[in-house]
Amino acid sequence: MRQSDLPNILRSRKSLAGFLAALLAGALAATMAVAITSSPGPGLDPDSASYLGAAESLAKSDGYRIPIADWLTRDSTSALAHFPPGYPTAIALMLRAGLPPMSAARAVNAAAVFVGIALTLWLVASVSGLTAGIAVTLALFAMPAFVEQHLSVLSEPLFLACIIGALGAMMSASRQSEEREVLKCAVIAGIAAALAMLTRYAGAAIVGAVALWMLWRPGAPVARLRRAVASALPAIALVGWWLIHLHLTSGARDIRTLNAYGGFLETVRMGIDTIVAWMVPLMSDQTLPGREWLALIAIVALVGITVSGYRTSADSLAKRTIGATITIASCYVVVLVASRLLADPGIPFDNRLLAPLFLLTAIIAAIGIREWWRQHRLPARVACGALLMTWFAASATVTQDEVSWALENGQDFAQDQWSKSPLLAWAQSNAPSRPLYTNWPAAVFFYLHRTSHEMPRDGTAELLRAFADTVRARNGVVIVFDQPSPDQIGAEALQAASGLRQTARVADGSVFTALP
Repeated sequence: MRQSDLPNILRSRKSLAGFLAALLAGALAATMAVAITSSPGPGLDPDSASYLGAAESLAKSDGYRIPIADWLTRDSTSALAHFPPGYPTAIALMLRAGLPPMSAARAVNAAAVFVGIALTLWLVASVSGLTAGIAVTLALFAMPAFVEQHLSVLSEPLFLACIIGALGAMMSASRQSEEREVLKCAVIAGIAAALAMLTRYAGAAIVGAVALWMLWRPGAPVARLRRAVASALPAIALVGWWLIHLHLTSGARDIRTLNAYGGFLETVRMGIDTIVAWMVPLMSDQTLPGREWLALIAIVALVGITVSGYRTSADSLAKRTIGATITIASCYVVVLVASRLLADPGIPFDNRLLAPLFLLTAIIAAIGIREWWRQHRLPARVACGALLMTWFAASATVTQDEVSWALENGQDFAQDQWSKSPLLAWAQSNAPSRPLYTNWPAAVFFYLHRTSHEMPRDGTAELLRAFADTVRARNGVVIVFDQPSPDQIGAEALQAASGLRQTARVADGSVFTALP
């Protein structure tokens, strides 16, 4: 009896070790997320103003309102539309619990990275062993593109956690033999996918990937269809609610204006540069001749090892996990490309947009390399290990440099340029209650905690006359930062406006008021 029970005892111990390792890794990741966003952090991106503003509005039971509005509207707030409500809702829950806004955002990101890292380690460990699970976790800790997403008030940490949650539920479905249990896993995966879409609209890719995976899983046609429908229902209900709410509160029928947008090759080049920087990490002041070719060689080697491990593996679970991960990654690429071509020409293929692909690739590589490792002898293992350690050391160095810089200088709007802005100080002292119009409304919200209007997007004479009339009618003040905005006009255009005059000039900007 003792001998027959031994395998079950070993499996139980391995499962417990993986679970404890996942909890420990998640706790370490959360602690690090809090540490790297200490003062002067967390970083403040322009998008952060919408997230924090909507969260504060929701916590006050005023709905999803952001502190930024078009110059034409009298109300200096507007409905949250450009971003989905998931991340602001999570922050609002922390605000209702009594945390101040920045601490609330940091708490949400820490909780998200705890879940994301813990699930990643558990998933890989359950397929390829604890060593592979720990290895992929260490790779993420070192990866600049991954750590960068946790330096600022952005929705990426929550989005990544939802993606891994969906992947974990997809694999749980693959382990089930009873159709009722498979259906439960399909619903759980669908909920995680719906939350991903409520966090970022690109989460539509996760909804599609889960539905496709449930269709592909073996079974009767009716059962396959039932699983796919069950997985899609949470997104239909939750995202459908949001779209109806958006239409009722803002009148918006479309989140983006659908069109055929050019300039795609430039975006692709940016994506290639991002991938090169991921494969061959360098600090900002470093150069390396032939970096692109080294990145290509590294990609070919990584793909070759992973494919070899996949083809020679006798572990069907490892193959299914790689297949599920590739399904999510492929759907994400399709949604990204379609969004860039048809919905938003400003979508950049940078670290922020490609971080999910890097995370999914790391999972695929960890499982594939582990399967390859089992089939090869010491010389090949040493060569592979040397390459991986070289990448790890370079990535960790770049990550440490970026984190150190952020902790010393702040990220984006958390920098001294904004926190000690003379123009914001002028507005605080000289226009405490007058409507503000500015080319950087986010800065006004972060440091004056006031709502403001955007400025016009072009400087035609007719539009500037209408803008001047609006400022005059509302007794407003225009504060224009010297730092140019990519979306709005600057001081030079306003100086040519017949109905406006410059009434003050400070170190970082100008003040304009309307002529009587």
